[in-house]
Amino acid sequence: MDTNKAADSGKRGRGVLVIYTGGTIGMVHQDSSNPLSPLVPGAWEELEAEFPQLKNFEFPVEGYQWKRPIDSSNIVPQDWIDIAQVIQDNYKKYQGFVILHGTDTMAYTTAALSFLLESLTKPVIVTGSQLPIAELRSDAAQNLITSIMMAAPESTSIPLIPEVCLFFRDKLYRGNRVRKISSSGYSGFDSPNYSILGEAGEKIEINEKVINRVKTGLTEDDFYVHRSLDPNVASLEIFPGIQPNILKAIFDIEELKGVVLKTYGAGNTPTYPQFLEAIGYGVDKGKIIIDVTQCNRGMVEIGLYEASAGLLDKGVVSGLDMTPEAALTKMGVLLGQGYNANDVRNLMQINQRGEQSMSIYNVEFKDGKAELVFKYPPTKVSGDVDREKINLANVRVQGVTLLESKEGEISLSLFLNLPSANEKTSENVPQFIGSRSQKWKKGDKLSLIFDATTATKRVFDPGRPVIISVISRKDSPVVWERLTFFIYESV
Repeated sequence: MDTNKAADSGKRGRGVLVIYTGGTIGMVHQDSSNPLSPLVPGAWEELEAEFPQLKNFEFPVEGYQWKRPIDSSNIVPQDWIDIAQVIQDNYKKYQGFVILHGTDTMAYTTAALSFLLESLTKPVIVTGSQLPIAELRSDAAQNLITSIMMAAPESTSIPLIPEVCLFFRDKLYRGNRVRKISSSGYSGFDSPNYSILGEAGEKIEINEKVINRVKTGLTEDDFYVHRSLDPNVASLEIFPGIQPNILKAIFDIEELKGVVLKTYGAGNTPTYPQFLEAIGYGVDKGKIIIDVTQCNRGMVEIGLYEASAGLLDKGVVSGLDMTPEAALTKMGVLLGQGYNANDVRNLMQINQRGEQSMSIYNVEFKDGKAELVFKYPPTKVSGDVDREKINLANVRVQGVTLLESKEGEISLSLFLNLPSANEKTSENVPQFIGSRSQKWKKGDKLSLIFDATTATKRVFDPGRPVIISVISRKDSPVVWERLTFFIYESV
């Protein structure tokens, strides 16, 4: 690896390190004398020669040629760790970093880096171009110049942006929120579910309200890099007619640890038994399955429609509004840190770097039986909930049946943090979650959903365990397989 320094005579302060990995921005013709010869990644020196403006900044700009420049289609997870390590090795020398990268896998790289870089206090701006910098109509110069300026808060009037970002055309995006939307247009990327962080017109404007702020007390010494990312994860798109035996064959891959399931709409999939059985087969084999939507905009809401309720029953985890790229790389980084499958399922639902609009915290209880009253033991919710940010909450009771009847009505009432609750407890108390009644016939396994938002906002205490009381309003014993309490917190 070579570091090539731009002329910095008379320049003061810490500069910006430009890490050149390859990609279209530095492409050159394989035969320099033949403009029709194939484009291949050039060296940093060639890119620098085409861009003399690097010497015009009032602060030092240095170039770092990372390994051998490659087409981004050949990027692998180890490359993300290597790029992160370059930043680690040079962290105290520079005020910010710019990474030149090909556009094909740029969204994966920006997402991965956002999770690999811990306690980041400096800008890391990833950019590239749709045309090589040597082309007359190239978009490379504007992308590179603006990215370097955004990465130099000590030397410019631009506010500090302490996160991994992607800059393209004239917009700055959060790195784990972007998707590539065009293979040729200059506006090649978009951030469908999150506001842009900044815009470059006549002036560079930064929207400081939506930027991740540096945590109080963090310094350069707190920064570190996660050096392990488990590559044994996959992305799978649901399509009409997908065969359950193919799903099972994928889940039978021993090395596979997790799957990002790209589903329809708000998280929907087929509901026929063979499909859901195949999903359950994967979960039972210990695979982590995360549900994200195929749509560019919107959020997965598992359980909102019948077409997604079966996934929740089988143990699939909501990916909320994460991009598929963010979900895949986040899972790989979490697995690389050594968390077990259950921990990863919980952490995938909790915001880490601004990659999702809400966090989901939950507590899960196994089998229950209520002849009249059933109380679960006090249990902590999986994470630190901020009560002021609770957006909604619900309780889902799965696999509900009657024991001593061929048919009848199931009627349940739920209370939160009221250990004394019984069949005579008034529904007017603040701890009352709600009641549900539903016809039942032999062989049915019902799923009952209770809106627990009001009760949770009133009586939930983040510092104390949760107590759920289940009251049966009928004489016949009611049994169920699982009860899960979900809390949604706005980020």
